[in-house]
Amino acid sequence: MALVDADDIADVAVHALTDDRAPNTDLVLTAPEALDHDGIAAVRTRAGGRPVVHRLLTTEELRALLASGAPPDFAALLVGLDPAIVQGTEDRTTDTV
Repeated sequence: MALVDADDIADVAVHALTDDRAPNTDLVLTAPEALDHDGIAAVRTRAGGRPVVHRLLTTEELRALLASGAPPDFAALLVGLDPAIVQGTEDRTTDTV
């Protein structure tokens, strides 16, 4: 995943909305580097100075966790997305930001 900071999203939006030349394209925003869950945990560990560990949940564990408070349709969506993310479907990067 190439997670993007909200400030970067705002900066791109301001530029796109105020520039005299409209971009006339979809602006796909990503971080410059795609990280898997373990990579994100490593970045959080370095930034926070405390260990952060990613533990991959089984589909059943994830479903049970989400069922404890998430609306059923939203929980089902997240349960369906997680395996795809683990397989790398969101590993693209762009230089838009």
